[in-house]
Amino acid sequence: MNKKSIGQIISDKFDIPLDGIASVPNVQMIGNTLMTIDGCIGIKKYETDEIIIRSKDYLLKICGNSLSMLTFSQGRVSIRGAIDSYNIECVNI
Repeated sequence: MNKKSIGQIISDKFDIPLDGIASVPNVQMIGNTLMTIDGCIGIKKYETDEIIIRSKDYLLKICGNSLSMLTFSQGRVSIRGAIDSYNIECVNI
């Protein structure tokens, strides 16, 4: 399966070098059941249907069912569950 980070998708779509958007969290998904996020600095909300992760300049909101955090170490978070959607919101403009 081809895994692309959000930064890589933005870089490809807008023809911007990846290092120019380095503060965007790196998100990788395997199917709709496992998500790994690099660049995390904290957890804003943690519930079984919604998890909000904080990075330097962004909030990443993950929605679904039976969500649980597998790991949170050295800025990397792994989330498991039935992931329905996720959204990235800029918090530092």
